[in-house]
Amino acid sequence: MFRNILIIKPSSLGDVVHALPVLAKLKGAYPDARISWLVGAAAAPILASNAKIDRLIYFRRRSEGLGRGVKAQVSLLRRLAAGRFDCVVDLQGLLRSALWAFSTRARRRVGLDDAREGARFFYTDVVRLDGRMHAVDRYLRVGNVLGFDAEEPEFEISVPGAVRRSVDAVIEKYPRPFFALSLGARWPSKNWPAANFADAARRLLERFGGTVFLVGARQSLADAKEIEENVPSGVVNLAGRTNLEELVALVAKADLFVTPDTGSMHVADALGTPLVAVFGPTDPARTGPYFQRERVVTAAPPCREAPCLRRECSDMACMRNITGEAVFLKAAAVLEGAA
Repeated sequence: MFRNILIIKPSSLGDVVHALPVLAKLKGAYPDARISWLVGAAAAPILASNAKIDRLIYFRRRSEGLGRGVKAQVSLLRRLAAGRFDCVVDLQGLLRSALWAFSTRARRRVGLDDAREGARFFYTDVVRLDGRMHAVDRYLRVGNVLGFDAEEPEFEISVPGAVRRSVDAVIEKYPRPFFALSLGARWPSKNWPAANFADAARRLLERFGGTVFLVGARQSLADAKEIEENVPSGVVNLAGRTNLEELVALVAKADLFVTPDTGSMHVADALGTPLVAVFGPTDPARTGPYFQRERVVTAAPPCREAPCLRRECSDMACMRNITGEAVFLKAAAVLEGAA
C-alpha cells in the first residue's frame, strides 16, 4: 500500500493529458494516498484544479541562465529528497526525470522500458511494452506493477469558473456553431498551411454559418492574419490572446475543433469536443486523438516516408497535400453525425 506517490510528467501539454488516466487509476487504487505531480509551468494550468492532485511540484528550465538553472535544479532535488515518497512513477523516461525519481529514494521507482538516455537503470520496476501502442495505453501499462487495470481511462480537465465565465462573455455574442481552428504546432513539420485552413474555414461557414475562432500561440500570428484576409467574414482572431486555461474553456464550448497534431488536440479529445485532426509526419496510432481516432485526415497519397517523425522538412508534402476540401468533408460528416 502506497501512502505518498509522485508522478513525473513535466511536459509537453499533450503528454501531460495522456498521463491523466494514470493519475485517476492511482487515486482509485490508493484512495488514501497523497499524490503529487512534478510538472513544468507551461502545462501546469490543466492540473491546478484537479481534485485528485494534492500537490504540484514545479521545475524550471535552464533558459533562466546557467547559474540560476543549477540552483533551481539543486533546490528541486532537495525538495524531492525531503518528500518522503514511497512510490514514484516516471512517465517522462529521460535521464533527467530518472535522476529526479532516484533522488526521492522511494522504495518503488517505476518507468517504461522504452525510456531513453539510460533512465531505466534508475528504476526499481521497468514495465515492458510491446507493439504499436497509443501513448495513453503505454502509460497505463504501469498498472501492471502498481495494481490497476487499463480499462475505461478517465481524463479530468477543469478550469476555474471565473475563467469559463470570462470566455463565455467573449464568445457567446457570436453566432453558433462555433468552429475553433488551432494554428501552429511545436514541430514546424506538423503545421498545416494557412491557405488550407482558410479554404476549410470558408467551406464550413458557407455550409453551416456560425463563427470561426482562430487560436494558437504568438508564433501563429502571421498565419492567423492570412486566414483573416482570405475568409470574407465570420472569423474571430484570438491567436496569441488566450492563456492555457482560457483555451481550455473555449475548446470546451466549440462545436468543432480543427487541428494538426498539437497538445490542444488532446485537450479537445479529453473534453469530448468533436474534432478533425490533420496528421502528416507523426503517427496517429500512437499520438492521435484517443477517443476520436476515426476523425484523422491524412494526405492521399501520403508521403512515402510518412510517418517520418521529423521535426523539420523542406518539402512538407504530407501536410500541403491535405486539402481544405478533405478536412471540410470530414468535418461535415462529424457535424452531421456520419463520422
